[in-house]
Amino acid sequence: MADSTPTIGGQATADAQSLPHDSREYADYLTSQDPLKHLRAEFLIPSKADLASVTLPAHDHTLPPASHDESVYLCGNSLGLQPRRVSARLHQYLSTWATQGVQGHFKALSDSPLPAWLHADDAAAKAMAPLVGAAQAEIAVMETLTANLHFILSAFYRPDVNGRHKIIIESKAFPSDH
Repeated sequence: MADSTPTIGGQATADAQSLPHDSREYADYLTSQDPLKHLRAEFLIPSKADLASVTLPAHDHTLPPASHDESVYLCGNSLGLQPRRVSARLHQYLSTWATQGVQGHFKALSDSPLPAWLHADDAAAKAMAPLVGAAQAEIAVMETLTANLHFILSAFYRPDVNGRHKIIIESKAFPSDH
């Protein structure tokens, strides 16, 4: 009977903790255990060649690059990776706009996966509610962090012309920092 002990990089998973934590084998082991690893295929990861280029790519950017050419993208806080479905969804919104005009706000089309624009945030609120431990009615999904911080600040900040009337920030702060 063959040994059924799972291995990673030729090493038994039970011994994975003994792998150097800065090794490729340990990283591969952690990746193999990631319950969300299948979601990687849902995003477009820029290739090293695309990142080095100063022109738009001539190839179909919706196709994955050769695995050896994928970049390591660690900029999720600013602009994350583009979901593969974005291009198709944008086309669907544009088609709705072209054929329905203002009715796109109120009319869901039976052959479209998109809701009427007026209700586009409902699905997002429904998905967010369990993540933040709130009822769907308590969730508002809107704008960007930068815009939302501006809305809050403009609602509450009242400069005093005879006192404090300036907000001082660093010169190259990330937009959501000011």
